[in-house]
Amino acid sequence: MWKRLDEKIKSGDIILSHNGTKHTADSLDKLLKNIKQKGLEVVTVSDLIYSENYTINHNGTQIKK
Repeated sequence: MWKRLDEKIKSGDIILSHNGTKHTADSLDKLLKNIKQKGLEVVTVSDLIYSENYTINHNGTQIKK
């Protein structure tokens, strides 16, 4: 999983992991450690969404009002 993300991951990206798949739980610890080693912070999706003076368009882009 990390090999697919390593060169692509950047600030603001959302990683969707499906629970119930064979290797998700096994790879989660390594994935989180590697993200943090790149200097990125792991947050919830709700932390990424601006709540005041923004709308979200049909593409999912947040636009300041």
